[in-house]
Amino acid sequence: MIAFILFSIGIIYCVCISFYGNSYYTIAVNSQISFSYPLDFSIKNVYASDPASAPYIQANNSKYKSFIDYKSPEDKFHFSYPSNFKLYQQAFPGSEILYHVDFQNKNDNFFTGFVQVWNLPYELSKFLEESKENSLSDFINFNSKEIEVNKMKGYFWEYTVKSSNENYKTLEVFLSKDSRMYRISFYLPEKNYTDEDYDMFWKMVNSIKVN
Repeated sequence: MIAFILFSIGIIYCVCISFYGNSYYTIAVNSQISFSYPLDFSIKNVYASDPASAPYIQANNSKYKSFIDYKSPEDKFHFSYPSNFKLYQQAFPGSEILYHVDFQNKNDNFFTGFVQVWNLPYELSKFLEESKENSLSDFINFNSKEIEVNKMKGYFWEYTVKSSNENYKTLEVFLSKDSRMYRISFYLPEKNYTDEDYDMFWKMVNSIKVN
């Protein structure tokens, strides 16, 4: 009996070693460096010395496991989005919005956002300042910082919007190039917001390319 127990414990131990010893998560930071770590480890803090770089981290254990490339033939820009999102293109005739694409989580209608191309023949910072001042939204914990993505300069906004029913977490990036503004916005109920959503947003942002 003792031999059987020891034998069983040995089998369980070997299975655990085999499973955990060969199973890893992989982290990629800003598409420049990557490393793997065992499943029973956790990553809590990541620090960057370059404040201008986009704070993007991607792990392959994310709920956003695969991304699809989207290319706009009209405005010569493209980006990637999670495969569990669906896209809708909308037109705004006569406005400064030249191109608009809504995206939404297929499984949860609260996870929504959009990508826009604007005609913007004036200074981006002034436009954003006036937009914020004229907005009717009730901002909470509003933060803004200058960024640069794929040689395009712009701003990253992170804030919460107070509504009658619940608060919504919002992430927005505004980039400018050749009198055009490229905007990507993502929002969802604050109670559902996680670090994975933040990482997903930055992967979308970093994928934006303009020909």
